[in-house]
Amino acid sequence: MNSITMEDTRLAAHKKTPVSTVIITILAIALIGVAAVSWSKLQSSNKQIAATQAQLDQNKTELNTLQAQLTEAKSGAAALQKQVTESQDGIAQLKKQLDEAQSGLATAQKDLADARTSGSALQTQLEETRNSSSQIQSQATDAKATSDRLQKELADAKTSAVSLQKELDAAKSQTTDLQAKYDRAQADLAAAQKPTKGKK
Repeated sequence: MNSITMEDTRLAAHKKTPVSTVIITILAIALIGVAAVSWSKLQSSNKQIAATQAQLDQNKTELNTLQAQLTEAKSGAAALQKQVTESQDGIAQLKKQLDEAQSGLATAQKDLADARTSGSALQTQLEETRNSSSQIQSQATDAKATSDRLQKELADAKTSAVSLQKELDAAKSQTTDLQAKYDRAQADLAAAQKPTKGKK
């Protein structure tokens, strides 16, 4: 009754075996879980890198567009500056002509005074001098009107230049914002790539 048979020995050995099997199974499940978590993190990191790269490409496109707009604004400002310079040169020339006309008018007035002292024999010359004085005055008036018109054109040109300068400043501000976005995107991309390199 108390003797140990071969069947009992096999049963005892069969009862000890499941312990190691359970340990191996648990380790395998844990390893699979760790691998699954690592794979999930890798997939998430890859998605974040792709999204960051897309945002970076979009920022580069916007920056290129703003650079083109900035170049056009600078070109327009340069053209307006040239027009302003030409207007100023024209005004200076008209002022010179006005000074010459005023000088001629002063000379005519002196001649008129001399003619009055010359008597009746110089009456005809006096009338001609008066006519000449009227013509010079008319020229001076025309020159003054032209100068006023050019002054108005110059003021309009300056106003346009100020407006373009505001657009240029706005473009610079947008460029600065996009550069900051670009820098942040680069930093995010670098930060996103570090964990990936570490796992490799």
